Amino acid sequence: MRLVIQCIADYEDAFRKALGAKRTTEARKELSAKKRTLQKSENRLAELDRLVKRIYEDMVNGKLSEARFQMLSDDYEQEQEDLSPTHKLQDPNLPNQENHVESVDTFIRLAKKHLYLEKLTPEVLNDMVKAVYVHAPDKSSGHRVQDVDISYNHIGILPANLLYDIMNGKAA
Repeated sequence: MRLVIQCIADYEDAFRKALGAKRTTEARKELSAKKRTLQKSENRLAELDRLVKRIYEDMVNGKLSEARFQMLSDDYEQEQEDLSPTHKLQDPNLPNQENHVESVDTFIRLAKKHLYLEKLTPEVLNDMVKAVYVHAPDKSSGHRVQDVDISYNHIGILPANLLYDIMNGKAA
């Protein structure tokens, strides 16, 4: 626990990079740009639907030839197909990215709250730890070895070597 808190205190930017999160301001700018692009795509798709209905009505009323209708219709349908993959790909990723950035930020705030941890108290455990997994003991080497994994609130289980890599400047 102290190692995690110390790692965050000394190497916050490297910790964020290792977890794949950017600074809140950078991430919010990036996410808002993606949201704007998504909103433009949604607006254009709705506009294309209206245009297709309008040219169909114009063709039925005789204001537009069938050949002209077919040409316009094909163009609109092609544009809709081009916009749809963008629309579908971006939609599910946005909430996950927002949640991940907020989760890492929340965890960092909690760790900084307990920066000078001297004693493990129930308050600290409730703030920082989601679960502790104690694995079955292994006696195959002649010594009893038992692994313990700590799942932290908001970020999950941190591999021990990740923290050492961050502290040694090896983590991306």
